[in-house]
Amino acid sequence: MEKSKLVFIILAVVMVYGSCSSGSRKVAVSPPTLKVPPPSSNPVQPVSTVPVRADQSKVTDPVTALISKVDAAYDEGMKQYHAGNLQQSKMDFDKALSMLLESGMDVQRDSRLKAEFNKLVDDTYGLESSASANGDTLSQHDYAPPPIESFADLTFPVDPRVRQRAEQELASVRSDMPLVSNDYVASFLTYFQNRGQGYIDTVLRRVGKYGPMISRILRRYGVPQDLIYLAAAESAFNPHAISKAGAAGMWQFMPSRAREYGLKLNRYVDQREDPVKSTEAAARHLRDLYKEFGDWYLAMAAYDSGPLTVQRAIERTGYSNFWKLRQLHVLPLETQNYVPIFIATALIAKDPEAYGFDVQPDSPLDPDRVTVTTPTDLRLVAELIDRPVKELEKLNPSLLSWATPMNQKQFVINLPHGTKNLFEERIAEVPPSKRVWWRALKVKRGETLAAIARKYRITRVALLDANHLSPGENPEIGEYLIIPLPRGRQPFYRRGLYYRYRIRRGDTLGAIAERFHVSVVSLRRWNHLRSTVIVAGRTLQVFGRVAVRHEHTGSYRTVARNGYRVYRIHRGDTLGGIAAHFHVSVAELRLWNHLRNNTIVVGRELKVSGSRHERAELASNRSLKAHHHSVGYYRVQRGDTLGEIASRFHVGVAELRHWNHLRNNTIVVGRELRVSVESHERATVASNHPLKRHDHPVYHYRIRRGDNLSVIADRFNVSVSQIRQWNHLDGSVIVPGQVLDLYGVSD
Repeated sequence: MEKSKLVFIILAVVMVYGSCSSGSRKVAVSPPTLKVPPPSSNPVQPVSTVPVRADQSKVTDPVTALISKVDAAYDEGMKQYHAGNLQQSKMDFDKALSMLLESGMDVQRDSRLKAEFNKLVDDTYGLESSASANGDTLSQHDYAPPPIESFADLTFPVDPRVRQRAEQELASVRSDMPLVSNDYVASFLTYFQNRGQGYIDTVLRRVGKYGPMISRILRRYGVPQDLIYLAAAESAFNPHAISKAGAAGMWQFMPSRAREYGLKLNRYVDQREDPVKSTEAAARHLRDLYKEFGDWYLAMAAYDSGPLTVQRAIERTGYSNFWKLRQLHVLPLETQNYVPIFIATALIAKDPEAYGFDVQPDSPLDPDRVTVTTPTDLRLVAELIDRPVKELEKLNPSLLSWATPMNQKQFVINLPHGTKNLFEERIAEVPPSKRVWWRALKVKRGETLAAIARKYRITRVALLDANHLSPGENPEIGEYLIIPLPRGRQPFYRRGLYYRYRIRRGDTLGAIAERFHVSVVSLRRWNHLRSTVIVAGRTLQVFGRVAVRHEHTGSYRTVARNGYRVYRIHRGDTLGGIAAHFHVSVAELRLWNHLRNNTIVVGRELKVSGSRHERAELASNRSLKAHHHSVGYYRVQRGDTLGEIASRFHVGVAELRHWNHLRNNTIVVGRELRVSVESHERATVASNHPLKRHDHPVYHYRIRRGDNLSVIADRFNVSVSQIRQWNHLDGSVIVPGQVLDLYGVSD
């Protein structure tokens, strides 16, 4: 009887447990028995294993696992993109795409993989190209070195007549700073009236454009008006001046100092190049320096070389007088001349005619200012107001990307005077979310909707919808149409350049990409290529940025010179095409001709055969790359110099130049430099150290029509700065018929 009670109690517990479980988990109860079932036969146990098996099937699904990995790389890329790390974001996006293409799975046949591929192409490439036709940046600004770099560390003879005239001028000139005349000032007055006339002409012209704006800001911050000539000395009022040390803008701020005074430096803007914001920062900085030193000349010296440098000079000598510190040579040479250059510039600018100058100043800067609340492409703005995009770039010098910053809810754009109302009227027709993609077009004679749609590879219906037109309407000549370009394809569809290219024997993906001015990654995306291997005869789909240059079809004539075969480059040639014709590699051509990249110049001669020693060197370089763990690479950052990089990695500048085939100390932001190599290469560099430029004879070159310093420097394998130094040139302006001195070169 007690056994029977025990069985009923257990049965009741099981039934209660079953009723408390989820309705979806039904428990089968067996008929009552005299024995309690063992745990292994509990009917609840198999039910609990069902969800585990479902999870396991998801984990083992290779497609789902691959998509999960791809999405992780994509998410990391988005994170880096929004943080402003463009290069890292591109690497993450490419990693995600490579995972997909190199997985071995058929991306086109599996609907999930194909959807993932399309998402990557549309989203990641769209992000990369939304702000620029070349990735993310504007076409290069017209950056130039500040003129002061060419004469700040030089000394000039003093003309007594010039000093006497300066002393007479000081008696009548008005100034809110203690301007003085001495031999230091007179030496630069003499220089500016002779070789330095170009610098003064530029200053007198640009002061008309920027002077009123600078004057208002200096007055607002309570500092002397004459400090306007500090911007003249720093950059000749050039917003795009960049020094060899990395200082930038009209007031030549270094990045650290710029951030200290609130200037933004990121992937979208560099406010050091904004005339208004940089002037405000300079006025505050100079005011702080004056509070620290109590003397405007010392404040200017500290502005040039840093407060710590001036403070140490004062502590070492016990003098807090700039002219005494200059006399004792305890300041850097450039800083010693900095104040005399400022004074000489100010004296001439206050009375140009007294020093022989008659320059018409530019009109004052008076732009219309509009606030945009969504990212907007500068090219769309230019098209809407019918102005050259270059004019918009000059009015907005701090912008580094085609689009206004994506991380700012409001951004002020400067427009040409009188265009604000026109812009606001026309931009209202473009949806806010499309202002980095869509474009505007002014209709020309003979253009129809159908022709425009074909040109931009969009549908006629989309064109009608975007412009609120009926099917039978055609636009009038001079009317503006909104072009609804597909997201992420703006750089290519904007010009309607679509090609189908048939691969030839000897072609490489790199050579084809170079020919169409696109990237290898883009070619792989458009053609669903899993690797860079291509097959002759196959057709590639290409969205070219410029019209394709057909490979040179004439005869490839070479001449023998010093044991080498030399070929003169013709219009339409590419490095890949030349390499294929002469049955050599692009790498060999670059090695034999010391080329930094695949860019070649029409008319230049190329060595198309190498010596046994050079072939061995190439082979050794290949083996070195194969064991890349022994080689270090560094990506050049804004503000870097070759000397700083060499010091950071404990190598010599000569070694860096040798390892990277550099002709001079000029380096480019974003380029990768080899910063460590095998020991035998160090020995090679050491043996090549005793080279002296002045030991070579001088060569006289007469400038021809169409020449510029860059072309001449490239032809004679020297740098532009060397040519300017040898010939005492203040800028890059040269005149046909002028003779240049070149050292260590031959015709």
